[in-house]
Amino acid sequence: MTWDYIVVGAGSAGCVVGARLSEESRRRVLVLEAGGSDRSLAVSMPAAGFLLALANPRYDWAYRAEPDPTRGGRRDYMPRGKVLGGTSAINGMSYVRGQPEDYDAWAALGCRGWDFESVLGYFRRAEDNENGADAYHGTGGPLPVANARTRHPLSQAYLEACVATGLDRVADINAPPQAGVGYVPVTQRRGRRYSAARAYLRPAMGRASLRVLSHAHVRRVLFDGRRAVGVEYDRRGRTERAEAARGVVVSAGAFASPQLLMLSGVGPAAHLGALGIPVVHDLPGVGENLQDHPGLAQTCWARGTTYNMQTGPLNALRFGAQWLFCGTGPGATPHSQVTAFTRHDGAAGRSDIQYLFSPAGFDLSEEGPVLFDRPAVTGLINVLRPFSRGRVRLASADPFAQPAIQPNLFADERDLDLLLAGAKLQRRIFETAPLARAITGHHRPGEDVQSEDEWRAYLRESAMSAYHPAGTCRMGHDRMAVVDERLRVRGLANLHVADASIMPAIVSGNLHATCVMIGEKAADLIRAGA
Repeated sequence: MTWDYIVVGAGSAGCVVGARLSEESRRRVLVLEAGGSDRSLAVSMPAAGFLLALANPRYDWAYRAEPDPTRGGRRDYMPRGKVLGGTSAINGMSYVRGQPEDYDAWAALGCRGWDFESVLGYFRRAEDNENGADAYHGTGGPLPVANARTRHPLSQAYLEACVATGLDRVADINAPPQAGVGYVPVTQRRGRRYSAARAYLRPAMGRASLRVLSHAHVRRVLFDGRRAVGVEYDRRGRTERAEAARGVVVSAGAFASPQLLMLSGVGPAAHLGALGIPVVHDLPGVGENLQDHPGLAQTCWARGTTYNMQTGPLNALRFGAQWLFCGTGPGATPHSQVTAFTRHDGAAGRSDIQYLFSPAGFDLSEEGPVLFDRPAVTGLINVLRPFSRGRVRLASADPFAQPAIQPNLFADERDLDLLLAGAKLQRRIFETAPLARAITGHHRPGEDVQSEDEWRAYLRESAMSAYHPAGTCRMGHDRMAVVDERLRVRGLANLHVADASIMPAIVSGNLHATCVMIGEKAADLIRAGA
């Protein structure tokens, strides 16, 4: 069949692009998603996602990175959503935009129209903020942004401990400047997760202009010379083709978008040739510039009841009913309830460390999250603007094989220095009243980690990806750029990329809100004839 537009991937950006393009009734839009349905308790119930979706092959691609030589060969588990909604269906639901300077820096690199003033309108257009509209927030948009409906007492204690260590209490962590501590706004409505699929795609599925196919794994983009003319995909045991008259939009994410381009013959020619893939267009930047926030999970034993101790059958029934009928309780809780932003040196200026607090004890292992069997709390830290760069390559020419992901998380020693500064402050927060009164001991890292050498050794052993990959099809105009500021793949016609992979530099916070904005802006650019 022939469509006007084909969107590959129904994730945070792809759902937005597909829904917005299909608003024009005369257009025919096809959205292809390799994963399955998002109609599941594991998706809609926030707490169930952590317990049932992460590392579950039904909902999660559960990528495994290559051994990282900068961390003694550690192999990161990297969750990516395998359902309609993509990773927005299994993420922590944090609505964090980053800093105005992030987007102004994109514009300074030659990406016109991506400065903060230019993209703010797209953030506001997407948003339905329960706190109302103002200069930074919108109402009436497809994406609900809400305050968490249930807060654990230890979350309040963590927030007060942050204030006691010198951080400012802020009511809106998305209002510039991004500094201080506050509760995390979440992409929920009445305690239910609102993924990009639920916010954008499902309301649009009744349109004659839109068709959405799940379990449709795209093998490659098809070209007539240097013009994208469609895709080839597998669905239910059959290989099929779909033609696109006006364009193909690749929105498969920071790992799968460069993978699909390379499988289609677009990427570093030598790498493609070594795998026997015919080269359509030598584009050396495809898969380069992989960025992620270096992270660490710090856990402490605690007094009282924490959420990791409330997962048994009776609690599941009680909290499940509370969530189902009231939209409150532990079932409605996001992964993290409090977030904070600081500079590593405590000085004024742009924050470069993010903190996220969870009133549950867990470890983020190489196999996925593991809950503890005694009361505990977890503090996560992220280095917001890393210096290190990794890359994504093909492991083989098989479209069903996972790509080869090399994070190189500490390729630049400065990232280790920043994470160390953040980890020390996190420990200080745990040891500050009123939170200190609920802490019975440090678990990871333990009390034995004290000296600089001990901290550095521990970080190299235990630091991990913060699950925020970006940058692998970056926007720009130099030789290593993959798309231009209109998100067109350089050197090719009728082919766009719209997802986290286009970020020239990763933003200072969680990525979902930015990916929705990218989808909103991409749809406008494409409709304008990009």
